[in-house]
Amino acid sequence: MKKKILLAVLAFFTLFLIYAIFVTRVEHKMTRINLPYLKISEQISSTGNIAKWYLPFDSTDSNAIRFTGNVRIDAPDNGLIITQLTGLRAGYTVTTGKQSADIHFDLVPVSKDTTNVTLSFETTLWSKLFSRNSLMRNAEKSLENLRDYFEDTRKMYGYEIEKSEVTDTAFLFRSAIVGNNLKRVAWKELFESMIQFAKEKELGYNGTRILYFLPFGKDSVHLFASIGITNTERSRFNEKFLLKQMPYRGRLLSAYYQGSFGNVGRAINALEKYRTDNTMTSMAIPFIKLITEGFDFDDSKVIQARAFYPVY
Repeated sequence: MKKKILLAVLAFFTLFLIYAIFVTRVEHKMTRINLPYLKISEQISSTGNIAKWYLPFDSTDSNAIRFTGNVRIDAPDNGLIITQLTGLRAGYTVTTGKQSADIHFDLVPVSKDTTNVTLSFETTLWSKLFSRNSLMRNAEKSLENLRDYFEDTRKMYGYEIEKSEVTDTAFLFRSAIVGNNLKRVAWKELFESMIQFAKEKELGYNGTRILYFLPFGKDSVHLFASIGITNTERSRFNEKFLLKQMPYRGRLLSAYYQGSFGNVGRAINALEKYRTDNTMTSMAIPFIKLITEGFDFDDSKVIQARAFYPVY
């Protein structure tokens, strides 16, 4: 009798091991992201975007990552191939060393601005209970990374984006269209002339310097420059030196910038992308508020500034 019980127990454990080791099952993990599914689809369907949040590419030196079209990501000892793309599903084959696994991300819209994201992958009971290989850990952590990615503006847009209110409301304004090779000279002339005019007209220059620029034709640029003032008596202005005003406590998106003066527009581009993604309406042109003293900068000069975008 005892021998039969022992054989039965051994048979049970043998069958259990066979089932646990060889029979696969689909594992699901889900998170909710407060964004429309189309915004999330952009991130899970582009190799350039996937590399920003999928482990281990998100922490790999960008110089060590190689992209093959919009199909493959390769990094030392790691790889990812997009195997399926629809509007609501992305399938990847991921590799680490000699390990390989197929995973899927499915998007389920809950409302206009909310989406459930479900990670699916095949595994075995044995792997789930005991091994939990690095591919599965990376996939589950990447699902969390994807959610956090949308909540972290620095990761999503390259800058920490904040919301603030207008405090400086009155500005002396000038603009000019010049050739690209004359930008530095033109910025200097615009600001120096406004500061001198503000002094002559007793406009109360408060030290604030803001600027913006747009390409104009093939080799020219449209420059916009302003300085903050406190005296808004309209009789003191003319067609060359204009008064511009913003509504007090109006809404602003803002981002701190430190880098070359020639690339300061990148911060504005990030704010524009954030504004579009969050369906905000522009109420005026964006602008750069200089923190670094002066205004006579060549494009390579490293400056500190803050980018602003007025919105409704």
